[in-house]
Order: sequence, then C-alpha cells, then structure tokens
Amino acid sequence: MDAINKNAEDLSSFIRENRSNEANFDTLYAKLIELSNSESKNSLVNFEDIMAKAETYKQAKEYTGTAWPEFEKFVSAFEKAVMGTT
Repeated sequence: MDAINKNAEDLSSFIRENRSNEANFDTLYAKLIELSNSESKNSLVNFEDIMAKAETYKQAKEYTGTAWPEFEKFVSAFEKAVMGTT
C-alpha cells in the first residue's frame, strides 16, 4: 500500500471515529484546517465545498443551537473527498 492510500485510510478512519457526534465538529474542523495548510490539500478535490459546508454548519449552530443536518453534510463531504469519491 502506498503512502497516499495509507494516509487516506487513516484520515477516513479518523472521520468515522468523530462523525457520530456534533460535538466533534471542532476536532474535524481542526483536521480540515491542518490539511489545508499542508501539501495534502491537493488530494481534497472539493476543498472549497467542504469549507463552505463547515461555515454553513457554524452559522446554523450559532442561530439554532443544533445543526445536525449541516454537520452531516460537512462530514459526508469531507469523507467523500478523502476517499476520492466526489
């Protein structure tokens, strides 16, 4: 297995571990920001789309206190990008 596939699998596993709880948004978002500042961001095909979904989640959370649908859209987009299925 090459390093790129291993990194994608590790990242996908990280996302799966954190996707079940909206309280993990900050953890997932921090990982996304870390990736955006690294050379790995080129592998995230729709990086701007993922960031837009994160911002939509943050805004919805601010106004409603919970935003599960927006959180799920963010996490799904992040996971799909990592696995190259976008």
